[in-house]
Amino acid sequence: MKTHFYFLATLLLFLSCTDKNKNLITPEIKSDTAKLYQKKKEVKPVIDTILNDGSVIIYGDTTIQKDKIREVLIKFEPYITFDDFKVSVENVKAKLDLNSHELGRRFRTAIRESYNDPENLFAGHYTFATWGCGSPCQMNVLIDRRTGKIYDAPDSSVGSEFKKDSRMLIINPPEETNYFYNNCSYCKPEIYILNETTKKFEKKEPYKK
Repeated sequence: MKTHFYFLATLLLFLSCTDKNKNLITPEIKSDTAKLYQKKKEVKPVIDTILNDGSVIIYGDTTIQKDKIREVLIKFEPYITFDDFKVSVENVKAKLDLNSHELGRRFRTAIRESYNDPENLFAGHYTFATWGCGSPCQMNVLIDRRTGKIYDAPDSSVGSEFKKDSRMLIINPPEETNYFYNNCSYCKPEIYILNETTKKFEKKEPYKK
């Protein structure tokens, strides 16, 4: 009798579980919900001119983050020119005195090569010698071609501009095509005038105050 009872109880329990499983309904995922699982389409930024007032040009993202600036260019328009400090060019070349300056003893090859390059003639009877010291970095010295002695000169980061018949020197000059320079910590142009009496470079402000 007990055996029949256990059999009936087991059968009823099985049928009960089967009915419950039949009543289970899998919820349908609505289309709006499904969209959440779709990968969002990437919107690429558009880099264009944000501002151009003739003196300053600002490039940046003009679509997504309009306050995100990519680059700032500033126009370099000094009120003085190379012609304001003209000198006569002399055809002189004394023996190079590398021992007259500490850098001459340390960078003999670089200074000697610059001294022998006619492209480095500066201010009538000088050589403006330059060589790399990393990126961005250039070391510079002044060499008097009358005596061969070496003197201090301003160092630069992105080059220098000078002429053989002018005492004016531009450190970190902008590109000649548009005279705009990048507003970075080491890109700002600087103007110096050689004082031939003291053999020192005197810094000049490029703009009138």
